[in-house]
Amino acid sequence: MFRVWTALILGCLLVVAATGVSAQRRGGDPKAAAVKNPVPSTPASIKAGLTAYNMNCRHCHGLRGKGDGPLAPKNPPPADLTDAMWDHGSSDGEIFAIIMNGAPAPMTEMKGMKGTLQDRDVWNIVNYIRSVGPKPAATK
Repeated sequence: MFRVWTALILGCLLVVAATGVSAQRRGGDPKAAAVKNPVPSTPASIKAGLTAYNMNCRHCHGLRGKGDGPLAPKNPPPADLTDAMWDHGSSDGEIFAIIMNGAPAPMTEMKGMKGTLQDRDVWNIVNYIRSVGPKPAATK
């Protein structure tokens, strides 16, 4: 009987630990959130971001960022970049980090663009996403 209870308790602890690790992947990254966007959001930056987005992101996220692109996986679908729900953080730095490093599996199939896009291109994409999506939360 003691072994059964021990196994049950250990099983519960493993579930709680796995849930904690999983929760750390969602909701943002404080280190990435602290990174400030060095590229001003100008019409030229937004236009450059649109161009880079269309070449690299549109296939999954869609023409208008709704997550409905022609190559979008069905389960899980790509993020809707125009809504207010941001699973991995909504600061410019967090969006930059997700684009560069990809989003954590199994919640997504998004691969990182590190080695494919230059930092400035990614910051331009962040500025473009801001132009079509929700505005960043006010900082305290």
